[in-house]
Amino acid sequence: MNLPRITIVTPSYNQAQYLGQTIESVLNQGYPNLEHIVIDGGSTDGSVEIIKRYEGHLAYWVSEKDSGQSEAINKGLAKATGHLFNWINSDDILFPGALWRISEAYVRNPGAGLYVGYNARGDSAGRITRISVPPLRPSMSPSNWVMCICQQSTFVATEILKKIGGVREDLHYIMDTELYYRLLAAGCQYVRVESLVGLIREHADAKGVVQKDHWLPELERMLEEYRISRTRMRLAQWRLRFCRVLDGSYLRSYLLLRSLKRLPAWPRRGTA
Repeated sequence: MNLPRITIVTPSYNQAQYLGQTIESVLNQGYPNLEHIVIDGGSTDGSVEIIKRYEGHLAYWVSEKDSGQSEAINKGLAKATGHLFNWINSDDILFPGALWRISEAYVRNPGAGLYVGYNARGDSAGRITRISVPPLRPSMSPSNWVMCICQQSTFVATEILKKIGGVREDLHYIMDTELYYRLLAAGCQYVRVESLVGLIREHADAKGVVQKDHWLPELERMLEEYRISRTRMRLAQWRLRFCRVLDGSYLRSYLLLRSLKRLPAWPRRGTA
């Protein structure tokens, strides 16, 4: 099998507590055609020392001031040479075998632009608290459906991503939602990957927790820009929930959560 090159960018800023595990979860995939890039925003908490420990396994890394996560992602995208692209934040992880499952989906469906796997949520103690299975197909309007895509488990064709200019740097909280909307609205094909791929870690210092009220103004701006009414979105959400019951997405989520309780552990690679 001709394995596609996969680029993972890790935007990093003062998350030393979790950064090592994030890097381990990527490097220990055992995937032979991997390009891992770390873009650090000038951390002062020991993150740079952790990155240096792995620099021999990284395609590129830098630590310098930036305007935030979105700029860091685009910096990594500019260096990316992979067929597929995703970013894994410095407190999130990939599940074992995730890149192999994404690769297999790409080989079977090389013309798609979005490859979306199952996603989990976990806490700072390592417990898995929720699992999300995306809809079988994006049958609803993009204005609603993108809310069901979890970024950690969503891989995008790099060529398409570069062509549309990457993520918007004026957005800091819903840049992924806006990106997937643009891709789906432009007719980008979607493939659901039948496997757990990524995990978002919810903890006291996470951006989504500390700044949880900041995403709403960005969402309102996005809805206004794309002329999406809230009424239309709510109706689409209810239709989508009904479809997810019928296609078994909710049942898969429930059964998988019952079988998994804690985050996986990876062997440490030590110094580069």
